[in-house]
Amino acid sequence: MTKIIVRRRKAIWQDRGRKYTVLLDGREIARVANGSEVEFDVDPGKHTVQMQIDWCHSEKFALDVRLAEPVILECGPNASPFSAIFYITLRKNNYIWLRGWRDVNV
Repeated sequence: MTKIIVRRRKAIWQDRGRKYTVLLDGREIARVANGSEVEFDVDPGKHTVQMQIDWCHSEKFALDVRLAEPVILECGPNASPFSAIFYITLRKNNYIWLRGWRDVNV
C-alpha cells in the first residue's frame, strides 16, 4: 500500500466553511476541510484523483502510484468572491486547482 496525502490550502474567503470531496477513481473516498489535510492508502498502479464541491470540480489528476512512494496533492479554489459566478457557470470543470508531487520524506 502507498499513502496519498491531500492538503487543502487555507482560503480566506472562498469555500472556507465547506469541505471538498476527494474522488479516487471516480468514487468518494474522503472530505477535506479548509486548511487541513487527509490521507489514505491506495494500491500501487494507475489512479485518478479529482476534487469536487457541489457541481464544480477540479480537473482529474492522473497518478502512477509506486509502492512505498507517498504522493502529496495540494488543492484550493481558483475562484475568488469576485470571480465566483464566472467559475460556477463557465469554468465549473476548473473551479478547484489540484497539483501534486512525490515526497520520499513523508
